[in-house]
Amino acid sequence: MTLIIGGAAQGKLDYVLKKTGYGPEQVARTPEEARTLPVFDGVEVWSDLDEEALLSANPDIILICDEVGCGVVPVDPDQRAWREQVGRLCCRLAKRAERVERIFCGLPMTLKGDPQAWN
Repeated sequence: MTLIIGGAAQGKLDYVLKKTGYGPEQVARTPEEARTLPVFDGVEVWSDLDEEALLSANPDIILICDEVGCGVVPVDPDQRAWREQVGRLCCRLAKRAERVERIFCGLPMTLKGDPQAWN
């Protein structure tokens, strides 16, 4: 599994599609679709994701998740709890991932794995 993280609108999906040759029709938007498609974009929406079930069904998936822990801390307790859930999910996924990349302004930074793997 590969984990791609970065802020909103930083070019994560474009980067993955360019590097892999996949098209938009190969991108899952729900955990159910992600069981059979190679890329899952919008993981942060599913903060209660059952990663065990997903990775058992699709161990080579590329997961794309917005970083939500940076910036102003929300006043709303539910929004703070959601940010906490997403952050913890990303920590668990990064620990299991073979590769983790952060995309900032469209530029990749390899955090884990071979930096030359997609070059």
